[in-house]
Amino acid sequence: MKLLMEPIDVAEHAAAPSAFCWQGRLFEVETVLENWSARGTWWGIDDRREYYLLMTQNGVMEIFRSRNGWMLSRVYD
Repeated sequence: MKLLMEPIDVAEHAAAPSAFCWQGRLFEVETVLENWSARGTWWGIDDRREYYLLMTQNGVMEIFRSRNGWMLSRVYD
């Protein structure tokens, strides 16, 4: 597993990610394996994140949406 925390552009369908672009490559979502929310405080700012564990053509990846946009957080080997 690799921890990345890199910004990504996400296409949505029915309020869930359907594809995303990372490092100039398009990753299509085959299946949403899991979805959950987390809330925390970072530097005194309340932040809510919506996480998605996704199966793509290149394997399992975890992304999240926060008030700052979409991020790719983990790529599983």
